Parts: sequence; C-alpha cells; structure tokens
Amino acid sequence: MKTLMAITAAAAVAASGLAAPVAASAQPRGVVYKADPCRAEKKQAGATGAVLGGIAGAVIGSQVAGRGARTEGAVIGGVGGAVVGNQIGRHSVKCVGYPRGRHASRSGCRWINDRYQGRNYSYEICRGRDGYWRPV
Repeated sequence: MKTLMAITAAAAVAASGLAAPVAASAQPRGVVYKADPCRAEKKQAGATGAVLGGIAGAVIGSQVAGRGARTEGAVIGGVGGAVVGNQIGRHSVKCVGYPRGRHASRSGCRWINDRYQGRNYSYEICRGRDGYWRPV
C-alpha cells in the first residue's frame, strides 16, 4: 500500500510540471512569439523528460529498495529520474542554424523550421524592440 501511495504521489508531483503553459512550436507565419522559440522548445522537452523520468525513477526506485524502505526508494528514484529526464529532454532539442548561403539579416535573429497543417516551413524570425519574436 505504501508503495502505491509513493508512486501516486511521485506521479502527481511530476504531472504538475505539465500544468505550466508553454509556447506551441507549430504555428503559422505571422504569429508573434513571446519567447525565443528554441528556448521554449527546450523547456517543453525538459518538462516532458522530467515527468517521464520521475515516474520511471519512482517505479524503479521502489522495486530496487530494500523491504522496509520502498517509499524512500520511490521518492529518491523519482527525484533522480526527474533530474536526469529533464537534462536528457533539454539536450535532445537541437536549434537549427541558418541554411548554407543564408545569413542573419541583423543581430538578434534566428532561423526556424516549423511544421504547420502538415507542411514544413523554414523562415527567419527577429526580436523586435518590444521583445517579441516575429517572422521577417
């Protein structure tokens, strides 16, 4: 019973990380990005990795722990799995560079590859004076 409670608690804590709003990566042209899309994508991948790693770590930790310490094993495994999952998720996202022969039109610009309504789009976005990222 304690093991089930520990796993449920670890899953609830890990799932709360998904409640934070994150910018969607697939958006049509003309949409304004409030945050740097590359950083937003890394943040989203890190949150997903933390949740999955936390759940997996809690399950594995509770099974590996000794007979009287399954709850502690689940908690330690969940925390460790969340940290490792976050780092793996963040480092799995690679921000794209400019294609060969293309250069930034000015400083503070990035190249974006998006998928929207089944089609791939590649375009440049630049940060405006108001701090928002817009397609050029």
